[in-house]
Parts: sequence; structure tokens; C-alpha cells
Amino acid sequence: MRSLGKVVTWRILVTITNFVGGYLASGSWMVGLGVVSFALVVNSILYFFHERAWNVIDAGKEIKGE
Repeated sequence: MRSLGKVVTWRILVTITNFVGGYLASGSWMVGLGVVSFALVVNSILYFFHERAWNVIDAGKEIKGE
């Protein structure tokens, strides 16, 4: 659930910046929405699996109670 929560909050931030970038690059809010739509789906899926992969790696993790 933690990974899912991180995906949602990260996507909110990145969605805003993707829209602004698409809009500034093209001058069209429709292009900005197109960039957001594509990125929202693809990058959320990629980030979720990236986060899960990092959960498997022990490097840098602290063990509480020791």
C-alpha cells in the first residue's frame, strides 16, 4: 500500500509538470493534456514496478531494533 500511495502523490506532482511542459513547448493546452494522458498511464506503471524492485534490494535499508 505504501508503494501505491507514493505512486499517487508522485503522479500528481509529475502530472502538473508534464502538462506545463507540454503546454509551454507547444502553446496548446490540448497537447499538454495529451502529454499528461500518455505519461499518467505509462509512467505510473513503470514507477510502481521500479519501486517494487527496490523493495527487493536490501542495500541501504536500516533494520529497526538493532
